[in-house]
Amino acid sequence: MSETRQPGRARLGGLQLCLRFIPLAVICLFLWLLALPGYTWFVGQVTMLILKYILRYPIDGVIVAKAGLLNTGTSLGYVMGEHTLTMQDVGHLVTNVAPYAALVLATPKLRWLRRLRILGLGILIIFAFHVATIMLRFVAGRTSLPTAIGFIAITLPFLLWIVLAYWDKLLAYLGNDEPAGG
Repeated sequence: MSETRQPGRARLGGLQLCLRFIPLAVICLFLWLLALPGYTWFVGQVTMLILKYILRYPIDGVIVAKAGLLNTGTSLGYVMGEHTLTMQDVGHLVTNVAPYAALVLATPKLRWLRRLRILGLGILIIFAFHVATIMLRFVAGRTSLPTAIGFIAITLPFLLWIVLAYWDKLLAYLGNDEPAGG
């Protein structure tokens, strides 16, 4: 038996998502900006370990300086002997966690356990892109490679949200109704 779709129902779902997303985006962004210096420090520590122990850069430590309204001007610095290499306004590189969280939280009809798994996996992937972007920016400077990775990282939350939250619907749309491996 075929299922008939009602056009108004799809628009209602989209409207429901927008009405949920907008206030959640404001809340998530506010909370994220408050946490931004701590997250920047953590990303800096992980990046420093890779740069120091794998790529052999002589980094002695990480410095995070809060600045700007709601920490929007936060900078990340790597101490190398007497010098500190600083990346100004690192917040614009790592603020994409807030819209991802808001999208996942606003998505209707997700069970809470699935929602938490989607949040966790997506944030982990976004974190890996943040580390890669900052590491490449440290190694390659402001060349096209870190810029390209940065642009991918900026749009990544939307791609992750579509894939992780709607994977079952994507498979059905593509005509693969069977579960993987079966």
